[in-house]
Amino acid sequence: MANTLKSFFTMFALVLCMSVSAFAQEITGDIEGTVKDPNGAVVPGVVLTIRSVGSTEGARADSTAGFTRNITTDRNGFYRVQQIPPGFYTVSTSATSGFGEATRTNVEVVVGKSTLVDINLAVAGAENIVNVTADAGAVAIDPTSNKVQTNITAQAIDLLPKGVNFTSLLQTAPSVRNEPLSGGFQIDGASGSENTFIIDGQEVSNFRTGTLNINNNVPFQVVQEIQVKSGGFEAEFGGATGGVISAVTKSGSNDFHGEVGASFRPAT
Repeated sequence: MANTLKSFFTMFALVLCMSVSAFAQEITGDIEGTVKDPNGAVVPGVVLTIRSVGSTEGARADSTAGFTRNITTDRNGFYRVQQIPPGFYTVSTSATSGFGEATRTNVEVVVGKSTLVDINLAVAGAENIVNVTADAGAVAIDPTSNKVQTNITAQAIDLLPKGVNFTSLLQTAPSVRNEPLSGGFQIDGASGSENTFIIDGQEVSNFRTGTLNINNNVPFQVVQEIQVKSGGFEAEFGGATGGVISAVTKSGSNDFHGEVGASFRPAT
């Protein structure tokens, strides 16, 4: 009997760890691409550096300062850097045999998506710097995935009108509207009790009502990015038949920031 209980609790702990790991993957994004020479041939063995640059002009400072990751292209000239916090980055290559350095700036990483950054090397001595400007109106199509999601980035959080908590921004995503009966949100017509709320990889849904626990409706000032999945999401989110709302909070940095604001609510 004791051995049976020990085996049961061991398996339960393993399943719990695996589920937490699966949720944790949705608090970061990826950068991937292919490095080619001027003739279009792939270049293996190129060392790339991914370095955070903070937010672009007009957006509040993010919390990715100090992030650096190095990677080397494989024999097909391909590279992929996973688990990158959302924010803006510079992708640069080191000088290699016959080729000079190349740099891509203002590369935006969002939660749950892979940002494609292909690099074409120039011959040694030629400077190859490309400024990549994020287009808020552009829609990236990933032919390898059928999930439907909307990412509300730090810049959008800063510029959009909103309330005091991060859920006041959810209706900026398509197919999301208030559900007056439960105080939750309807996504793609489902009831508010059919959603899953996740903050920093941890589910915070109310197990009775399916809505967000009121204590977890954190102020938008501490949120780095919000993701709303409305369909085609992965198996680890199978408990949600409506939508999956994920929020990633800011991490600490060595800089001090302050903010002053006011909230006005007209009398009814």
